[in-house]
Parts: sequence; C-alpha cells; structure tokens
Amino acid sequence: MSNVTPPTPVDTERTGSTNSLKESASTNALPKKKEDSTSEVESEESTTYVPPPRPAFRTSSNDDILAKTLGMTDLIFAIYAVELWRYDEGTGKIFNVNLSSDDEENGGGSGGLLLKRNPQETDIDNDYYTKEAEEAFYQLTDASKSNFIPAGSADPGVGLAGALWAESSGSALGGVHYRAWGEMSQLQGNISLSWRDVCELAEDPDQPFDARLQALATAGFKLATGIPFDVNGYRGMVIYYGNPHAELSKLNNPINARFMNNAAQLIGAAAAIQTPLKQIKDWRREEAFNNWHRMKIKLLTIVRMLGCVRYSESRKGGSMGGDRAKLQRKSSIAMLREASAKFKENAKETIEVAKEGAKNKATRWAKKIRGGSAGIPPSFTWRQCAWTFTGVILTHTLLSWFNLWIKQESGGDLALILAPLGALTTLQYNLTAAPASQPRNAIFGQVFAIIVAILISYIPFTPENAWFRGALAPAIVIPGMAKLGIIHPPAGAAAIIFSSGKVGWVDFGIFLVGVSMTIVTAVVINNASDRRQYPTSWYLVNKVKKSIVGENQLGQVTVIRKEKP
Repeated sequence: MSNVTPPTPVDTERTGSTNSLKESASTNALPKKKEDSTSEVESEESTTYVPPPRPAFRTSSNDDILAKTLGMTDLIFAIYAVELWRYDEGTGKIFNVNLSSDDEENGGGSGGLLLKRNPQETDIDNDYYTKEAEEAFYQLTDASKSNFIPAGSADPGVGLAGALWAESSGSALGGVHYRAWGEMSQLQGNISLSWRDVCELAEDPDQPFDARLQALATAGFKLATGIPFDVNGYRGMVIYYGNPHAELSKLNNPINARFMNNAAQLIGAAAAIQTPLKQIKDWRREEAFNNWHRMKIKLLTIVRMLGCVRYSESRKGGSMGGDRAKLQRKSSIAMLREASAKFKENAKETIEVAKEGAKNKATRWAKKIRGGSAGIPPSFTWRQCAWTFTGVILTHTLLSWFNLWIKQESGGDLALILAPLGALTTLQYNLTAAPASQPRNAIFGQVFAIIVAILISYIPFTPENAWFRGALAPAIVIPGMAKLGIIHPPAGAAAIIFSSGKVGWVDFGIFLVGVSMTIVTAVVINNASDRRQYPTSWYLVNKVKKSIVGENQLGQVTVIRKEKP
C-alpha cells in the first residue's frame, strides 16, 4: 500500500480550480509585488489537496498482497487487533506470524498483534481506563520493555491461541457456526462467529497459566474469535479481537461475520504465498536483525532503569531532609502530644476501616452467591468427541483386562481399583491441557495421596469412630497437593478408598501400574490429533535438558519487510 500523493497541476485543472485562479489573476493588471506573490502562494497552498493520514500498514511491493488484505480488515466493525497463527506439522504447535509494521507511529504494533485501535481500557480519557490495563498493553506491544511478552508459539489447548485452535474443528470453517439470521437472500449461508470470553478463559483453573493470556485479559482484549484456514497444506488461524463494549448484534451481523471469515481465508492464502520469500529473508537477515534488536532493548532498559532510580532517590532524599528539619524545631512535649493525638485518630480510622471492610465483604459475599456472569463453555465438536471415545474405550479395555488378569492370578484376593482411573481418563481426554491432567500431577499426586491415606489407616480408631478416616484423609491430601503444586482430583478419591484400611501397599503398587497404563495410552492417542498436545511438558526431562543445553529460544515467525527507497 503506497501513500496517497497530492494531485498534479494537470489534475487540478481538470477539476476547474486552476481556471478560477487564472481568471482572478487576469483581472489584476497591476505589477507584481513581493506581497502579491506571498498572498498568491498562500492562496495556492490553501487550495492544495490535503491527503488523508497515511495508511497504518506499509510494506514493499513483495508484500502487497498480504498488506492489502490486512488493510481490508479496517472495514470490519468494532475490532481491536488481528493476529495470524500458522500450524507446524513437525512440532504439532502453532506459531505466530508477526503482522506488525516497522512504522510504529502509523499504527504498527509488536508482539504479533496488528492493532486497528487501542482498547478503551488503555485510553486515559475513557471511563474504562485503568493503569493495570495500560501496563499490560505495553507488555504486549512494546518490544523495548524488559517485561515484553512475545507471541512466540503455543501448544494446542494452552493460552488463548492454543485454546481457540483446539476448540476449532478440522475444516477451514471450523471457527464459525451456521445460524439462521432471517431472510437475507444476498448471502449464501448466513453465519455468526463464536466469540470467546478471554477473561473467563484466563480465570479458568483448568487452563494452564499463560502470561500472555493474562496480559490480554488485563489490557482489554476481552473478546476473541479464531477462524482456521487451510490453503494447500498451509494451515493456521486468524484471531480477531473484538470490542467488548460494542453492540454484539452488530459484531455478529451476518454481513460482518461473512466478511471476517472470507478475509481470514484470504489472509491465510496471502501468507502461504509469502512463505518462500519469508524463509529467504529470515535466512539472510535473522542474525543481524536479532543482534541489533537485543542490544537496543538492553541499552534502553538500562538507561530507563538508571533514570528511574536516580529520580526516586532524589525525591526520597529531599522529602526526608525536610522532615528532619521540621522535627528538630519541635519540642519533645509537642511531639508527644502530636503522637498521642495521631494515635487516637489512627485508632478511630482503623475501627472505621474495619467496619467498612466487614460491610463491603458481606456485600461482596451476598453478590457472589448469586453467581457470576461467566458463559457456558463451548461444547466439543463431533470430531473431538470421536477422539475422546477412542481413547477412553481403548484405555479402559486394557485396564479391565489387566484387572481380570490380577484377579485370576491372585485367586480373587487382589484387584485393580478402577474408580479413580475413570476420573483420570476424563481429565486426559476432555481437559487434555489442564495442569491436573499432566503425568507429573497424576503420578506424584497419587503417590502422595495414597501414602498419606495408608498411614492414616494405621491410626487406631475405635470401630464407632473409624468413619472419620474418610474425612481426615482428603482433608490432609487435598490442601497438601495444592501446597506441593501437584493438584490431581482423582487422587482425592483414591485417598478416601485407601484410608478405609481394606486395601494396602500391594494394592498401591497395582494401582500405580494402572495409572502408568492410562498415561501411555493418553500420550499415544491424544497426540494423533492435530488439536491436542499431551503432555504439555515432560517436567523432569525438560529440566534435565535445560541444565545441559540451556534455554531454547521462542519459535516466533516474523515477516521481515523491505523498506522503500
């Protein structure tokens, strides 16, 4: 997209404005003076065509297809930003494609976001403005910040992009749902978008913690929808961030929805065309660009931190010196009286604050028990349900066969406890990315819970009070798992069973074999789906790798653009 240039004199004559200037000049036969020439120049400047503001996205001719496609998204109603993510077949992850322009002053951003307008929460003149939102916004968009959060890559189900990718179906139109919007014959199949509440996703305890997801929710990007595309094997997703304060009926208008969907498919096609060019530019310029960028960030960070420290120290030193001078002028009696008066005043204020705090807490409690405004989580697609069915039936077939074999070999004295394993497979195939579903939590959580439960079973309770073991075991195990960071709901059920005293250490070993079998089948089956990643991390393996080879760099994909001469 090139900047708009003023029309030439030939163009002006075609409009007729130059003819009027010529007629006015012919009526004045006086000699030309300096003042006349100045006024003539001023009149010409006043009639000169003023071009509109430059477009927010400027690229070289090689990127005209992608740039023009992204420019068309300005027509979409009430969106804050656009993101482009591509799916990598080799790693099973989705990688962010940086769409931001190098020209920051003209609307370009950083961190993977192509900004259309700033969220209202970051506008200091807006009623929705908060300081926390502004700071989070700069974390997402200002690469010179020390706490800058790049988009990088995401596993399916992790973070906003991962969750939207996992929830979408395998088809190119998986991010939209077809609905009837009345009689509109000019549209071929009216659609509405499935918008995701980003704040609800950020507060979901079953969602792994993601710093960028938290920053997006805080910065005001509270509404997002993902539209997947597939262009000859180049697969990915376009994320639109909507204005949560806009009218939802207009945002979901079928005309607006269809344009957003078609624009997403066109953006994906334009990105697929640019892949060979992007790879060549990355290969030749990546090292030089990254070295310069890292040095710039470090220098700016050091300079800003030193400036803030010096300023704060000077402010503190001045205020403390003034206080010392005032205190030296006061007599000891006056200071004692002032301290006594302040103590009484502070005591009254403390009592008032305590009363007000108790009142506010009671009010908040009364409001909270009415329920929040969170919506119903999206349901699985039939394709995802098929994957869950396959995983569960294969896993429990193996577990049931193993249980039968144990009973036959032990003469009916031993058996595999299946109830907690049913809860475990529910987590593994329905909440695949949840921290509670991961192998680390499953193994360590069960080991901790069962050991505590068996030890509790040795406490000599009377037959009348033996029931208390079933209350004491989960009361110790559940907060204990939270403290150790190995929360695993099925372990709470196992603690109740093993605290009864009817099962012991041998049953404990058999149960751990069953847990290991569910983990193996979940790893094999879940990773066969492009929308799932299990586990999200092999904690111990990754820890050993980092200690040996160090941290890996983020796999962020950047579209490098050539500056115009």
